[in-house]
Amino acid sequence: MDLDVRPLEDIVLPGLVAGVLSTLALGACARLVGKRSSAPVSAVSHWVWPQEANQTARPRPRHLVTGLAIHHLMSIGWAAVNAFTLAAIQESAEPCRDSRSEHRQRFALASALTLVAAFSDYVVVPKRFTPGFEFHLGVPHIAAVYVAFGAGLVAPFVVEDVCRRQRRERR
Repeated sequence: MDLDVRPLEDIVLPGLVAGVLSTLALGACARLVGKRSSAPVSAVSHWVWPQEANQTARPRPRHLVTGLAIHHLMSIGWAAVNAFTLAAIQESAEPCRDSRSEHRQRFALASALTLVAAFSDYVVVPKRFTPGFEFHLGVPHIAAVYVAFGAGLVAPFVVEDVCRRQRRERR
């Protein structure tokens, strides 16, 4: 089975956009609850320095850089799962006839994958490998972060489609 997945366009770009949007959401949610915007992102560094997890309320640069690196690498990893799952679905099903049905398919899959990622992050993996957001944010704010992540998985494709339509209209 040869799946049609473009590494940069289907994996890296959506992964980075999802990582950036969820990082912005983490920062905004932290500020809403009166914490430093870097605290929840830095909390991911507890993977590397578990004994220092409580120090992420006033993170050192190494906590922030490590947290950002882990968060974005995991975002790209989830984007890869999303891209290969979508390619497998599209190969086994009837091809989408228009961009709207393709967008619906992308939104549905990104939504499902976001739920799987959240479930995996907080139920499946050991406490040692949770994202650490829970050290600084409550469940509603964490949910908002995952919504931003899911939006990031589809945003590049929506933007690409809008640009394509505008180019066609100019002709």
